[in-house]
Amino acid sequence: MAADGESIVRVAEWRRVREFAEAAGTSPAALAVQGEAGAGKSTLWRAGVEAAATAGHRLLRSEASASETDLSFAGLSDLLADVLPLVAGEIPGPQREALEVALWLRPAGDQAPTAHAVGLAALAALRACVAEGPVLLAVDDVQWLDEASLDALTFALRRLASGPLCVLLAARSEAPADPLTAGAPPPSGRWRELLAAVGVAEVIDLVPLDLWQVQKLLPGAVTAAQARLVARQSRGNPFWAIQIAASLDAADAPVPQLARALTSRLSRVLSPAAAEVLAVVAAAGRMTAGDVLAVLGHLEDPAAALDTAIVAGVVVETGDRVAAAHPLIGAAAVESLPPGRRTSLYRRLAAASANPERYAHFAALAVGPGPDAMVADALDAAAAAARARAGNVAAGQFAARAVRFTSHADAAALVRRRIQAGELLCLAGDTHASLEALSMLDIDQLATADLERALPLLADLTENFRGIASATAIVTGAVKTAGDDPRRRALVLALASDVVYGIPGGKRAAAIEAIRCAEAAGDAAAPSLHRALINLALVKATAAEGLDTALLDRAERLETGLPDLRLYDTADLYRGIWSRYIEDLDTARAAMGRCIARAKDAGDDFALRIFLCYLASTEQLAGDYAAAAKALDTADTTAAWYDWPSNPWHVEPRCELLIAAGDTDGALRLADAHLPDQEDSPATARFMGALIRGKVSGWCGEAAAAVRHFERAAWCAERMEWADPGVRNRLDIPLAEAYVAAGQAADASRISARLRETGVRLRRPALTGDANRIDALIAAQAGDLDTAAELARAAVAAHQQTPLRPELARSLLALGRIERRRKARRQARDALNRARALAAGMGHRPLLAEIDGELPRVAAARSPTGLTATEQRVADLIADGATNRDAAAALFVSVRTVETHVASIYRKLGVRTRAELARKLSAPQARSPA
Repeated sequence: MAADGESIVRVAEWRRVREFAEAAGTSPAALAVQGEAGAGKSTLWRAGVEAAATAGHRLLRSEASASETDLSFAGLSDLLADVLPLVAGEIPGPQREALEVALWLRPAGDQAPTAHAVGLAALAALRACVAEGPVLLAVDDVQWLDEASLDALTFALRRLASGPLCVLLAARSEAPADPLTAGAPPPSGRWRELLAAVGVAEVIDLVPLDLWQVQKLLPGAVTAAQARLVARQSRGNPFWAIQIAASLDAADAPVPQLARALTSRLSRVLSPAAAEVLAVVAAAGRMTAGDVLAVLGHLEDPAAALDTAIVAGVVVETGDRVAAAHPLIGAAAVESLPPGRRTSLYRRLAAASANPERYAHFAALAVGPGPDAMVADALDAAAAAARARAGNVAAGQFAARAVRFTSHADAAALVRRRIQAGELLCLAGDTHASLEALSMLDIDQLATADLERALPLLADLTENFRGIASATAIVTGAVKTAGDDPRRRALVLALASDVVYGIPGGKRAAAIEAIRCAEAAGDAAAPSLHRALINLALVKATAAEGLDTALLDRAERLETGLPDLRLYDTADLYRGIWSRYIEDLDTARAAMGRCIARAKDAGDDFALRIFLCYLASTEQLAGDYAAAAKALDTADTTAAWYDWPSNPWHVEPRCELLIAAGDTDGALRLADAHLPDQEDSPATARFMGALIRGKVSGWCGEAAAAVRHFERAAWCAERMEWADPGVRNRLDIPLAEAYVAAGQAADASRISARLRETGVRLRRPALTGDANRIDALIAAQAGDLDTAAELARAAVAAHQQTPLRPELARSLLALGRIERRRKARRQARDALNRARALAAGMGHRPLLAEIDGELPRVAAARSPTGLTATEQRVADLIADGATNRDAAAALFVSVRTVETHVASIYRKLGVRTRAELARKLSAPQARSPA
């Protein structure tokens, strides 16, 4: 298919691509041309590139190839290497250095750059380019773009909110019956992340050509009858139509089979030497003409062979680079080589490759499946080189291949490579493959240094994918075979004290013994000491002994010597999470803020999402639902780019927001979808789901159902050895209140006694306030209203000392109800009005509804208008110009409820319009004195 306007057969698509490429909008936009191999994607892509160049736009282009998918940052190098000198001044120094290392422009140092730094540098470079004028970023065969380049571009495009940038992509979709691609794995679809990152995106799907289009595409010597046969045999694929037509020997010759069309044409038009040139170029994917000539030094005249291939149109020159004219032509040339010649080709390419990644790639192809010690060593070196340039995905893939090329007879090398593969695959985000590599290890036979690298990662991944019990079994087995070496025992005992998958009933003893062994082992055991110190602090906190901040402080001091510490394992993170459990919300907010900032700096979106959810839960304890919603919305925005599974710590605060907004049905739907109570569900998910269902039942007045769900949550908490009321997400308080409502006062009393003991012992007024409120409800139910009032006032006083506004409002509500029953209308009204102000300020609709249901029962004498207290509030709002919707929002009720009140107000006051109502209420003595 030609690229000029006269012979174009996909006219509409050609015009749309050129129109897009010539545009210069104010914000980034993307267009992808998608179709099977040979559909004409590259022709349209090149038409767009030419249109942008003619329009004077800056071009950033890359033509990816299948042989370069494991070459980290190959695509990014194509796009940015030439412009980097022009925009280097706009990129901060450390980021520029990281990008230069990634693009082979600077040697790697001792410390590998981070993928985040490379992404930030790419973002700065793109911003600098678009600041100077329109830019076309064009990638052909984007399905072969290497993962490191794809991740860096996706990161940058997500954050490039404005500027005249057009992203033009050509992508291969799976072909139904292509003889050169059928049976191969389908092309990767990850390139679509680039479209999602831009936001404003369009996809053109190239459908098969019709007969008229095929006939226009073919030479004039092809008859109409032959054109029909070509169209049918090629399935409307323009590439194959051209190849088939070119294979016709005469005007009346039969149409050849699709599989033979290309190879027969190549054999006719190419000499053996030119065919070898094509094979070399296609297999290499990234070569200059000089490199090609060096690889072909065994030929009599390699330069003439290269010229012949170019003249024949099977090899093209783009700048100083040569490539196959079409990927299918290159694939055919390589596949048609006999096995021996293909092996020889790969060996020559390996010998000509100075880059360790390229060398390993071709050396592995030359040898075949393996094992082969030389190739395994080369893949080791390639993994190290890729890791040194932040090419984590390629590093993990090279490391995994090194395992496959290692003989089982070389046990030491096999262990070393499996551990390295596990680490690098996990770093690349391929956690399933990481677990598979590590699961092949014989833990008991590992040297201590190897065990320190492998076992913590294996335990964490096993817990994530195979459940807590499986991880506990691994750790328990390691403890039994640890022996007397203090360094080894420190490691396995530190894991045995893990708050999630540690040994049930033995976590405290394991942590204490791990600390002792680590201290005896010295600096080499610092990572184990750090883990054990944190675990001991958490074990003590879950046992309702308070948060031992001295242990966290000691762990934090060790962290400067632990350069590979993950964001999830810092003492500051645990300080933030666990401080909210003891109602120290200021400390929790500050620590979570620092953790969020570190996650942003590291570009770790997964950690950022989780940390924001922790912050949201903290704000909900304070009753700041607006701040909680903001944190969750940011977490959702961060997660929107990824296909991450739901997490209980994300779902639960979202359910709490729905409950606060009065959408209890929505909270139940979310809990049922993501927090099911099933045997194979994680314990935390079952706990969270039961807790949410219990709260919904409680707010709906279904005491028996609330008790059932809360007891289920309590059972889950006990299985996880959670004794502290805060660690149990304060489930005991609504459970006790549900017990009272269900007539189970004795059960409620046992909870209040436990809360009071813990609150007094740990000096946590929130817990003593909770106990007082529960006891007040019990006393009120028994008819001892004076004792109940005294306890309720004590609950209010205790909760006033805490940042837990929802609990203060609930205690004030309890006090108001009790005072009403005591006929102390003024005291009841004062408590309820204070509770209402808190509930309205927080925006907690169910709580507000309960308070509003009580206030009319303790209202002062009716106003001169004869309106109830609620009607008077509605009337005042309407008279002041509020719409029904405004009044509903102000009072946290439905619009229909306001409409009902308005009708009653009109009837009682004898008015028909809002204007009449305003005049009526403005008359002397008309408004309520309240």
